[in-house]
Amino acid sequence: MESYWIAAERCEFGEVYNIGGPTVIKIGDFLDILKKQAKVKIPSRIDPGLLRPSDVTLQIPDVTKFTKITGWKPKYSFEESVQYLLKYWRDKIANN
Repeated sequence: MESYWIAAERCEFGEVYNIGGPTVIKIGDFLDILKKQAKVKIPSRIDPGLLRPSDVTLQIPDVTKFTKITGWKPKYSFEESVQYLLKYWRDKIANN
C-alpha cells in the first residue's frame, strides 16, 4: 500500500506506472506457492479447452519508470507478500 501512496504523491496524474517487485514468476509457479501454504490439499489441473493463445503465463514486471521517479523498493519478498495476503483473508473469514 505504501507504493500506491507514494505514487499518488510523486507520480504524474494520467501516466501509467508498474508497481511491483523484481520477481519474475510463472502463473503456475505462483499457484504452487499458494497451494504449499494451504492448510488443506488443493487439487488443480489444466483444462486445455480453457486455454487461449493470448493467456499470460509469465509475469515480467518492469518497474523502472516507477522506481526512477520515486526511489521506492519493495520491503517484503514475494513469498512474504503471499503469506501476508493469505493471513489477511484467513483472519477476515475467521472473523465473519
